[in-house]
Amino acid sequence: MNPSDASTFAVLQFSLEMGTDGRPTQKTTARGDFGSIEQAFSVARSLAELERGRMERSASMAGAVRAIEMVDTEWGYDLRQDWLVTTRFWVHDRSPASLGV
Repeated sequence: MNPSDASTFAVLQFSLEMGTDGRPTQKTTARGDFGSIEQAFSVARSLAELERGRMERSASMAGAVRAIEMVDTEWGYDLRQDWLVTTRFWVHDRSPASLGV
């Protein structure tokens, strides 16, 4: 197999941020490309666990009691604060789909 044919898997972070108009908007950040899907999911989980800890510390310092839940999905990991998904770490296959023609 040609090395250029190897699949790469990207970890993308989707986060809600408050816009200038006071409404939540989505920000997307690329968190790295990986040679195997297993490595990409491992990194996505580690990033989600770190973000969850950061969110819990931030809520604690603000004196708020917030339930921060990490949800395992087929695409990666979602972080929910109460009922709202605030951050996602998803794995994306960067190789184009090919049809067996």
